[in-house]
Amino acid sequence: MPTTLPDRPLSPNLPNRRAGLAAALVSYLFWGFMALYWNLLARADSWEVIAHRVVWTFVFVLALLLVRGRRREILRTVETLKRDLKRAGILLAAAVFASLNWWINVIGVVTEQVVQLGIGTFLTPLISVLLGVLFFSERLGRMKWSAIGLAAAGVALMIASFGQFPWIALGVSATWGLYGALKKKLMLDAQIGILLEVTVMLPFAIWYAWHLQSAGLGHFLTGDTVLSFALVGTGIVTSIPLVLFTFAAMNLPMNVLGFCQYLAPILTLLLGIFWFNEPFGREELLPLLFIWSGILLFCTAEVREMRAAKKA
Repeated sequence: MPTTLPDRPLSPNLPNRRAGLAAALVSYLFWGFMALYWNLLARADSWEVIAHRVVWTFVFVLALLLVRGRRREILRTVETLKRDLKRAGILLAAAVFASLNWWINVIGVVTEQVVQLGIGTFLTPLISVLLGVLFFSERLGRMKWSAIGLAAAGVALMIASFGQFPWIALGVSATWGLYGALKKKLMLDAQIGILLEVTVMLPFAIWYAWHLQSAGLGHFLTGDTVLSFALVGTGIVTSIPLVLFTFAAMNLPMNVLGFCQYLAPILTLLLGIFWFNEPFGREELLPLLFIWSGILLFCTAEVREMRAAKKA
């Protein structure tokens, strides 16, 4: 985990690229299999799931930080954000996009559109790369631009095959791409950043969960023990990959972070086909070949650049 002061970004000249890459890969393994967890919560209202996710993430991350003796760092970060309203606004925007992204993920599973969810997350790296070029002045070589072209062609073919506006696919990719860019702008400590994100959403989450329980529409502690524990568990299973993702975002270029994200959609897509038994025909094979070719080309270019940098 990052150990820098919360109001001081990591030096752009000293990124821990290897640790960042490891953190990114583990976080995407979590997200790739997340549809299985959301399926446990299918009986609950989608926004109820998100409300509990906010509440229990707050409890879990706050407890973790207090056990590690980081209370002063939390307070120092809050004071820093009070003096920097621009960063506070970015934090609020990140919290909103994160909540929207989780909601779309839940909707995709409960409405049996896991395949579209997987295809949508294929789009996310493209958005991350674009944001990196536009807002962080990151530059790409010819091989990486060619890789993006192959992946873009593959994703375009997959979206066209649906024959309808793929709002889940576009929504999940757009919200997560923007969230990643905002997190990179913030450059906050991973755990403290997540704590503050859910803190700004906490009043809304508590009100909505209480409203559902009062109206007899809630599913927490209503007799279904598995569902109740699953609602509590949302705080843990979503916090771990978010912490790792934040660390990765601060230590990797946006274009590298973007293409690491292809691990999650591959796993999600496979779950949709083989676990949830959603339709998937031969016409999807060609687009996937384009995408996987792009990933291979991009990884090859990245390895070459890392070796060249090491020699230099």
